[in-house]
Amino acid sequence: MKQEYWDGMAKDFSEQVLEISDVDLNNVIPKTAKGLGGKNKNAVDFGCGAGALTRVIAPYFGSTLGVDFSKDLLDRADALTEGTNISYQFADLSVPRGKRFPCDVAFCANVLISDDGAVREGIARKIVRNVTRGGDAVFIVPALESAIRLYQVAFAGQVSDGYSKHEALAEINGWARKDIASLPEGIIKVGGTKTKHFMGDELIEFLLAWGLRDVSLERVFYPWSELLEDEPRGLKKSLPWDWMAVGTKG
Repeated sequence: MKQEYWDGMAKDFSEQVLEISDVDLNNVIPKTAKGLGGKNKNAVDFGCGAGALTRVIAPYFGSTLGVDFSKDLLDRADALTEGTNISYQFADLSVPRGKRFPCDVAFCANVLISDDGAVREGIARKIVRNVTRGGDAVFIVPALESAIRLYQVAFAGQVSDGYSKHEALAEINGWARKDIASLPEGIIKVGGTKTKHFMGDELIEFLLAWGLRDVSLERVFYPWSELLEDEPRGLKKSLPWDWMAVGTKG
């Protein structure tokens, strides 16, 4: 995605983009930041956007830096930020070589979403390279399992609303054919944009390949209202989620 695309979304970013730190129902992100943090540590939020996650993690670190390649989003983040231990800098993570941002803990929320595998690998490599040895990296990505579950929930909802099974299958299969660009690659369109989704074990293998060890997974649940106009009946305990992986740099 080009810088101009993200610049154009700066004003209404929160309304157009799912900022997972704002809808984290179980407060998994701040709990993780607290566990990894310390006043003698610094954190960098890579691909910070309008700074929502940056502001959530900042209280748990001595200093926190948000990095993004959209100058308009960085201006928006700065305008929304009151914390004195937070700063922002411009950087394009897709560029192989560039400015370094050494950190004790790296955060990266829904940045590894390009449909180009080489771009994803380059960003992951760059982020891990900035983490000090023995430091930690936190990656949050769209979950493929959750995305597929959405079609099941929508199908059940249509049957519950009185559609025949045949009618509901035709409707949901048509929706899936339009949205799923490549199931083997985990590429599903979100708002018309091809977006990489990860399975849990796939994410672990991906991060192990780029220098992390002891990678663990946790689900970051968010409301159905972020995906559907009406919350599915009887599924309040079966919520959509993003994967959050935490690993240590060896």
